[in-house]
Amino acid sequence: MKIKTLGVLLLGIVLTISCKEVPQKAELKDYQNISFEPLSTQVVTKFFNHQTASQVVAETGYYVWGLSVVKWEGEYHAYYSRWKKEYEHKGWMTNCEIAHAVAKNPEGPFVFKNVVLESKKVGGWDVNNSHNPYAVVADGKVCLYYIANDIKELLAKDIPETQEPTTLWYDAHRTEIRDSQRIGVAIATNPAGPFVRSKHIVVAPDDVKFKKIAVNPAVIYKDKEYLMIMKGDDLQHKKPFRIQLVGNAKNPEGPFNFYEKPVYAKAQTEDACMWFDKILNKHFMVCHVMGKSELALFSSTNGFDWQPDERKIFMKKEFLLSNGTIWKPKRVERPFVLTNNDGQPIMIYVAVYDKNVNGNIAIPISWKSNKN
Repeated sequence: MKIKTLGVLLLGIVLTISCKEVPQKAELKDYQNISFEPLSTQVVTKFFNHQTASQVVAETGYYVWGLSVVKWEGEYHAYYSRWKKEYEHKGWMTNCEIAHAVAKNPEGPFVFKNVVLESKKVGGWDVNNSHNPYAVVADGKVCLYYIANDIKELLAKDIPETQEPTTLWYDAHRTEIRDSQRIGVAIATNPAGPFVRSKHIVVAPDDVKFKKIAVNPAVIYKDKEYLMIMKGDDLQHKKPFRIQLVGNAKNPEGPFNFYEKPVYAKAQTEDACMWFDKILNKHFMVCHVMGKSELALFSSTNGFDWQPDERKIFMKKEFLLSNGTIWKPKRVERPFVLTNNDGQPIMIYVAVYDKNVNGNIAIPISWKSNKN
């Protein structure tokens, strides 16, 4: 009996190890059959009531705009932009901070934990504003990319160090502030921080490949290298014409070497989200094409040369509701796609503005196995 029992036990161990070595799971061969689960009408109600809940990140008294999510030790950590409603929607440029929330599941509910980057900071180049976070886990650290205003010299002309700029001052200098936006990074060994800001600007306009602004970074860490897509103004246009460029660096603080060729030159694009699909061995990027009613999907085999994917439209800027109706918010922007361990998409988060309410909506991504 003992020998028989031992044999059964050993057989069980072998089978267990074999199952782990050859995992049985569905895989995507392309993105053609991706779909989005209908949104519950209760989710929409909670959004308009400023209630954070499953699939909703919203806060009473705040505008909330865009988020980035990383998985860390089995939990999901969201970093999102928020600013007090007293500053109106335009406050995103001058009075924004970056908050941190945690959830057990990718759809939430995300529970607020702390502010990781304040709007007003002491020292450094980025004394004003923290906006558009994009987090990436690299070598046991969270690298939090963001944009801020490099306006020390502008402030010194008009405002004593002991005095806070007024809303009227910000309004009067809005164009100059807009053109002072730069990309920075803050790094922490824990998702809650403390985050240590880089002493130097990570990306600034070089007036060779792009001008005026450096904003809205999307970053992945692969093969010990950081790959970034960011937005700047095109040199060929007198008026602001937004283009996205791709660059790489060995360190999170840069320097990033950007290709001259834009990701897409036929229209203004912004708000990129980027990931690498290990099954398809391909880079993907979803972004907001200005003036279009959908979020576009681009792909690349090397991360530098991009083209519209076969799918082309990743998601329309509208939501199918559980009652069969369609919700078309005034604005749907800042897409962020969360992937599984194989780099295949499982959730999309988008910033939504409608009826003077700002918040983030999470939509589960569905796909059936097309593995033969």
